[in-house]
Amino acid sequence: MLGCLITFSVALGSPQEQRVQIGLRLFRTLLAADQNLAEKVNAEGRLELMLLYRDDRNQADEFAKSIKASGHGDQQGKIKQLPLQITPIDVANLEALQLPVPAAIYLVQPLPLPLLKTIIQYGIDHRRIVFSPFAGDVENGVLAGFAIGVRVRPYINRTTLERSGIELKSLLLKVAKIYD
Repeated sequence: MLGCLITFSVALGSPQEQRVQIGLRLFRTLLAADQNLAEKVNAEGRLELMLLYRDDRNQADEFAKSIKASGHGDQQGKIKQLPLQITPIDVANLEALQLPVPAAIYLVQPLPLPLLKTIIQYGIDHRRIVFSPFAGDVENGVLAGFAIGVRVRPYINRTTLERSGIELKSLLLKVAKIYD
């Protein structure tokens, strides 16, 4: 039995990788709840999603593949019929976030607080969802993450949501845990 549990844990990866994988599923749901998502496409008509990483490009590339493969049927690689363009960005190259503005940002690795605050402000200024699967980031101002209780559900920072002017569907807000 113990061997089975160890094998299962290794298959899922580290706790940090597990949180990132869980977060990727909720990230799609959250983006689909953005009432202005169609306005956030790039010049090619794609939703450009930035995956920010610190030092593990391979992990970011793997998560990019996971996002592209997610969705069912004709929605695979799309959200609300909009095709996805996934771009991993090293936080050392944050100037890549200038233009064009991505539709949303997903944190693949935890960031130091000063850098996290910069990304949060970028999301607020550009009315973009910033999603982090890491504990404590929503409390530090990230717009969205997830909370684990009896079930996993979206975790939303109300202050950041209001400051960013992002409009999420009311159903998502009803099921989400809200941080005030």
